Amino acid sequence: MIDFAELDARRLGLAGSRLCYAAQGDAGPPILLLHGIGANHLGWRHIMAGLAQRARVIAWNAPGYFLSDPFLSEAPTAEAYVEVALALLDALGIDGPVHVVGSSFGSMLAACMAARHPDRVASLTLFGASRGQRWKSPEERAQLLAMRAASIAEGGMALARTRAERLVAPGAGEAVLREVRRMLAATDARGLMAAARCTDRVDVVADYAPRIAAPTLVVTGREDAVNPPEVGMAIADAITGARFVCPDGVGHLMELEDPDGALILLQRHLNIPS
Repeated sequence: MIDFAELDARRLGLAGSRLCYAAQGDAGPPILLLHGIGANHLGWRHIMAGLAQRARVIAWNAPGYFLSDPFLSEAPTAEAYVEVALALLDALGIDGPVHVVGSSFGSMLAACMAARHPDRVASLTLFGASRGQRWKSPEERAQLLAMRAASIAEGGMALARTRAERLVAPGAGEAVLREVRRMLAATDARGLMAAARCTDRVDVVADYAPRIAAPTLVVTGREDAVNPPEVGMAIADAITGARFVCPDGVGHLMELEDPDGALILLQRHLNIPS
């Protein structure tokens, strides 16, 4: 079910105090799920259901997503997103370390949290791991920002219609595509473009990886056309002790394409019984 936390908008640079999140389970270790750039809590529904009996699972809707108020800034930093995520945990009475699981853009934020607030991160899991974009050429970065703007120019429904197939492996099936489209359709231009400008200025390998001490699992589908396996491998290589997994037949959204496989990886990494 979704719920709302009231945050300090002035301190966090938000246009309003409302932060929307979904939660399941009330016993066991806390797990924070951070979604991707065109996603929201809906992308985690299988993972939440699978973990809820043995953990307290929270999936946020980042500022500007779903029913969460946006940032005032059009180009918030990764650190600004992380401060909001920590404020959400504080509002929920969770002041100790949590298991942080991020998908794509959310994986970049998860890495930032682990590097800057090691006392709040018990473990780190990065699906469809994003390195950010600063390591690319200025031309590539400009093209990507332009693509992002064009993809959302006609709204979430157009985004769902035009982007869903690129996010999954070929042959993922119509049922998976329906879930992906439903998730993408809720995306708002302001939230997506703020996240796009944020990721444009980050390089996880240079900025965060050397400071990450939490046990880390990096998962990239072999068919990921957004953040290919070499991106995930570079991130894992830069984090001391990180493990890299590259499942066959999976694209960018393992949590929707192969939720059973994603659950197995998470349960083993987090040491949570199935």
